[in-house]
Amino acid sequence: MQETLLKLQNVEISYNGEPMVTNVNLDMKAGEILGIVGESGSGKSTLIKAAMGLLDPAGLVNKGEIFYKGQNVLELSDEKLRTIRGPEMGMIFQNCGSALCPIRTIGDQLYETMEQHGFKDREAVKKRAEKLFNKINLKDCDRILNSYPFELSGGMNQRVGIVMAMILEPELLLADEPTSALDVTVQAQVIQEMMALRDEFGTGIVIVTHNIGVVSYMADQVAVMCKGKVVEYGKTRDVIDHPQKAYTRELIQAVPRIRRG
Repeated sequence: MQETLLKLQNVEISYNGEPMVTNVNLDMKAGEILGIVGESGSGKSTLIKAAMGLLDPAGLVNKGEIFYKGQNVLELSDEKLRTIRGPEMGMIFQNCGSALCPIRTIGDQLYETMEQHGFKDREAVKKRAEKLFNKINLKDCDRILNSYPFELSGGMNQRVGIVMAMILEPELLLADEPTSALDVTVQAQVIQEMMALRDEFGTGIVIVTHNIGVVSYMADQVAVMCKGKVVEYGKTRDVIDHPQKAYTRELIQAVPRIRRG
């Protein structure tokens, strides 16, 4: 029986005292892909930030529990959370280029991340990075590591973000609109590369997106969010093929699906 990797129970999140997410219940197993879909402002990104302990200072989990492998992350100390982020829980941001330091090379930022988790051998880090770069179709590892973020395209920076999130081989990857800033061709490539990494490492993935076509292609389960609530939740094929809510049907009709080759 697969282990429960991430579980949200009756979660309510407020910003500046105003509820933004209410009564959310989600459950995913190790190695699964969970898609969270909905329009902008529906609370999708807020959920995964809460799971990572990365809510803005104005944000607060008022009610409920968020379990990672049986641990309630809301009760963990900042020190304990730092030991989990990276080796066990990774995050891909919507715009990885803006999350990178503009005045330091990709290599220096990657080495610093690894060093914080006990990896001191720069050559070993480079080899691990090169292996991941190859898996996501970036062949020129030396040039990328020696580049600054502004010297790379948006698609390349997004791939760098994937490598930085995956290099410690976390068990859970949280992806916040990872393809929304990319053109359609690069979107499809990045999605396929994330799935390949799931197949390689058995990583569970939560992907947040407004594009139900991305979820239809990737996810084992999907949660549809509207105005801070989960309005539909279940196996992806069941939800996509037999939507119960008008809001879900509108999302399906509005966005073209990515079709498997």
